[in-house]
Amino acid sequence: MGKEGRITAHQIAAMLGVSQPTVSRALRGDTKVNETTRARIVALANELNYSVDHNALRLRTQQTYSIALVILCRRGENKANINPFYLSLLGCIAASASERGYNLIISFQDSPTNFFANYTGSRQADGLIVIGSGQNVQGWQFFGEYARHNTPMICWGASKEDLISIKSDNVQGAQLAIDHLLQQGCKNIAYIGPTNSEQPQFQDRLTTYMAHMSAKAMQPICPPLPENAVREDQGYAAVQGLIREKTAFDGLFCANDFIALGAMRALEEHDIAIGKDVRVIGFDGIAMGAYAQPPLTTIEQDYVQAGEMLVEALIAVLKGETPSIVPVPVRLLTRGTA
Repeated sequence: MGKEGRITAHQIAAMLGVSQPTVSRALRGDTKVNETTRARIVALANELNYSVDHNALRLRTQQTYSIALVILCRRGENKANINPFYLSLLGCIAASASERGYNLIISFQDSPTNFFANYTGSRQADGLIVIGSGQNVQGWQFFGEYARHNTPMICWGASKEDLISIKSDNVQGAQLAIDHLLQQGCKNIAYIGPTNSEQPQFQDRLTTYMAHMSAKAMQPICPPLPENAVREDQGYAAVQGLIREKTAFDGLFCANDFIALGAMRALEEHDIAIGKDVRVIGFDGIAMGAYAQPPLTTIEQDYVQAGEMLVEALIAVLKGETPSIVPVPVRLLTRGTA
């Protein structure tokens, strides 16, 4: 026994015929440990009421075994109104970090008065993951500048070239959406989304839309969005503008689900039958889309895989390895709007 009669990792290792480092890695959730071996170690540790001495582990390894997760919000945004996509992604990041033995420090940041990235220098975390609104241009600029300090950092959909970034397969998603609208017989498809955003997800979705319109000899329709408005209000205003200008359209490819929900609200106000007179497809796969009337057809991003890839990429950076930044898979969820 160790101090105060406690079982030690060395004793668990001896009982199972493995090394002490293997025991430590298994109990930290290291996926490189064989799953059968890890299960045996965890089962015996639970049976013997053994827990890792995290203070000793931090002193020995000089690691905090914590990850900072920064969620960039729109300036002054009520935290209750944050895009549910980011909250779903947050949950999957938290689960992935926990499985790998890391704690998660969560910070909501929206303006220069609360921008903060020095988690590693202050020994609060080993590295950080940044996700959030592409409308917070100042926030992304701040983290882009901070990357020059060699801070271990992984981002979701960042536009800055000096930030290591993971994103969904936006090109495939846009192709799936537009092909589906064409198969439904749409002849005048409008893109409802940012046309001048620095965020690569919107760039990819718009570029793919424009390429499809050109290939089909169809006129692109890209109504302007009001700046600094929430996404739902942008979708609403864009469709109101199309109706006001008497622009012919029978399909809407919306850059995200919130934009799509706003667009649907405008269609409803004008008694336009959604899914019949005008077909609508969103992008993200947020849960509330399933409860819209009619339920929203959307491109669903793989939240679980996205969370795992973000955490795995950061751990790779911490180890001095090259992270995998392949696109996260997407799929078409066909519902009532298209």
